[in-house]
Amino acid sequence: MKKLPNQVKLIREHKTGSIKRTQKNISYSQFLSYSTCPHQWYLNNVRNLSVYEPSIHTVFGTSMHEVIQKWLTVMYEEGVKTAMEMDLNSLLQERMFSIYKQEKAKSGHEHFSTSEQLQQFFEDGKHILEYLKKKRTEYFSTKNTYLVGVEIPLVQEVKTNLFFKGYIDLVFYNEVGDIYTIVDIKTSTSGWNAEAKKDEKKISQVVLYKEYFAQQFNVDVEKVFVEYLILKRKVPIEPEFASMGKRIQSFVPSSGKLKRTYVSRKLNEFINECFDDQGKYIEKEYLKNASKSNCMFCPFKENKFLCNQAVL
Repeated sequence: MKKLPNQVKLIREHKTGSIKRTQKNISYSQFLSYSTCPHQWYLNNVRNLSVYEPSIHTVFGTSMHEVIQKWLTVMYEEGVKTAMEMDLNSLLQERMFSIYKQEKAKSGHEHFSTSEQLQQFFEDGKHILEYLKKKRTEYFSTKNTYLVGVEIPLVQEVKTNLFFKGYIDLVFYNEVGDIYTIVDIKTSTSGWNAEAKKDEKKISQVVLYKEYFAQQFNVDVEKVFVEYLILKRKVPIEPEFASMGKRIQSFVPSSGKLKRTYVSRKLNEFINECFDDQGKYIEKEYLKNASKSNCMFCPFKENKFLCNQAVL
């Protein structure tokens, strides 16, 4: 194992502050929920009316995250040869089976998928992992590069008694450029199209992570880069363009000063609209931002007592 640079050691040894029971935290998912529909956010978080609904997509996404994170940890800690010899398919199968059981238990032990669907998602995952191994150097170089960590926690106070909390999938450090790269893994059916890449809500996650990572670890924000790795379950048999046939799509969104300022402003608008000076929820009428896309997956869309403006 290579000797770790001090920059990596400091982050690994950093003790993240804890959030007291009397304090609240917000996350990117809360920010996304509010940006989509403030009323849905209110019902979920203030009134605690959300009902947990597991899905095969959650099982698959969590499993793929864990397998890839384990594989990369071995690669950077024990060496490329050891990592390439790993049986990732068996690991994926074990994780999907285990996580499915956990999710089923959370929902009253009711099945939420079929064995055929589970098998199909598993086959899709095998194709992605096979492609990742084959194209490893395109996405994960070990030259002068270190894996700082996986699921790195971020805890930053954004208002009195209110904290932003998140977990970064992957962070790498390159000692030649003295730069850090935050990588967020997303699973997708067929990748992100041009419209998805322009979705401000979608790309805000890594922009916020970049800002708070720099603050938490006292790093120059201009030395922090961000990237999405989108894992595609489906690719065309005969793709029109070579990029369409790739199982992994790399997307580097804009995260410069202007973009960070914009995203921070939108987050602060959310915070000031929903939390008082003591970090407590503000009880009021929240906007019902009804539209076909916003209402599609809303758990309250057919409840006339909670929302009577859903677009079905």
